[in-house]
Amino acid sequence: MKHKNTSRSRGRKIVTALAATSAVMSSAFGQATNAPAADPMAAYKTDKGLISLTKAAPELTPVSDYTGDFWRRATLFGDPGGWRTRAYDHGLTLDAQLTQVFQGVVSGGSAKGSGSGNYNGLFEANMTLDTAKAGLWSGGLFAVTEQTSFGHPLKNQAGNLSPVNSTALWPVAYQNDSVLMEYYLAQALPLNTVAIVGRIDPSNFLDQNSFSSTSDSQFLNVSMNSNPLFGRFLTYSTYAALFMTKVTESFTLEYGGWTPNSAPGEYGGNWDDYGIAMIPHFTYRAFDHPGMIQFIGAYTSKNAVDVDNPRFLPGVITGNPPTRSDNWIVEVSGEQYFWEPKGASVPRSEGGRKEDFHVPTKDFAVNQPGLGIFYRASYVPEDRSAYSLYLSGGLGGRGVIPGRPYDRFGVGSYWLKQSDDFKNQPGIPLVLGDEVGVEAFYNFAITPWMQLTADVQWISQGIKSSQDAWVLGTRLNMRF
Repeated sequence: MKHKNTSRSRGRKIVTALAATSAVMSSAFGQATNAPAADPMAAYKTDKGLISLTKAAPELTPVSDYTGDFWRRATLFGDPGGWRTRAYDHGLTLDAQLTQVFQGVVSGGSAKGSGSGNYNGLFEANMTLDTAKAGLWSGGLFAVTEQTSFGHPLKNQAGNLSPVNSTALWPVAYQNDSVLMEYYLAQALPLNTVAIVGRIDPSNFLDQNSFSSTSDSQFLNVSMNSNPLFGRFLTYSTYAALFMTKVTESFTLEYGGWTPNSAPGEYGGNWDDYGIAMIPHFTYRAFDHPGMIQFIGAYTSKNAVDVDNPRFLPGVITGNPPTRSDNWIVEVSGEQYFWEPKGASVPRSEGGRKEDFHVPTKDFAVNQPGLGIFYRASYVPEDRSAYSLYLSGGLGGRGVIPGRPYDRFGVGSYWLKQSDDFKNQPGIPLVLGDEVGVEAFYNFAITPWMQLTADVQWISQGIKSSQDAWVLGTRLNMRF
């Protein structure tokens, strides 16, 4: 059985996909609708009459269709004997992927930069259970993620603040480890709301866009895929309660709280402090092309310093920086498509070529075909952070070259501006300064399940003892 993704819209993020399903699920809780007499929920119901999240939004699971031939299917192993399709139809998915990176500093960097290459890998296993398909209740989805890292990634050889290899930060930065990173329940609620409660990786939900969010298929530098200043507010695995309320067709309000000190592998969690955030998320069309803008405001009671930031190189910030509680951050980020392949958004039955671009995975659902720009701008108070301003942006796309519908590329830059207050700390101006980086990648899809990336980075270092560096790298991602 083929599981067509009928609920996707171009450029939609997983967060907004969750929120969009809440409008569908609300009827399960007795909310009034203006629907006609025919059951509008029929397509999303199981045989027992329960409403399924993954029927409403297949992109909520890593893979939603395992069928197809070797060269076009979403996974290497496919659907042997049809057992993965049968499991999916009963609510269970079991998926895995492996990302391998080989990088080297070819010019400049720190005194330890040798020019030789470094290799590391990150294995990730995912399991989801749709509670409706399993015959339990409507609108629920359990998700579990385990990660295992190995190898020796490039670390301080490049001599910069922002890590040049994001995969090295999971599950525990620059350590070979195996950690259960996520175990949560996503549940549709009344009032067009979805809740996510449990252990989560915030990078899967926060600060995302179509062109610069995932280190297994897009940029490698941390500051190109996300805002590194958020590392002062949360880790890569924290206990949280998140909510998404779909207010209108184009406006979703996201909000929630978390434990900022809970570290990966610390299953009991650290409940000494708390963090909260609110994110108004808007989608729109400009010149008949989709766009998105979001405003992020977050606060934490944590007494944070940048030396504890998991999104910076460990130990690079020294001295006695100001440490205060009541830390806050604001960000505006977004994207705008300005070109889309002809017919990519129109089903073949209506004269289009949508199937030429469709891959039934969460990864490709986030990164829809087309060409567009992305941007991020963020600020934290100068009297409590080593770096107070972060800017990034660039150009990205998928399916731009005719006959290559799954290839992706991106080019962009980032700027980390040092806090003026931090510069007054004794000795700091001699050690640290602003950092600027530029990165470009091309992700060549050998098949939809195997992608090979070439990546180049140039960095004007924030560590003054280092020289401007050129970093070359390759990445191979395989989905099983």
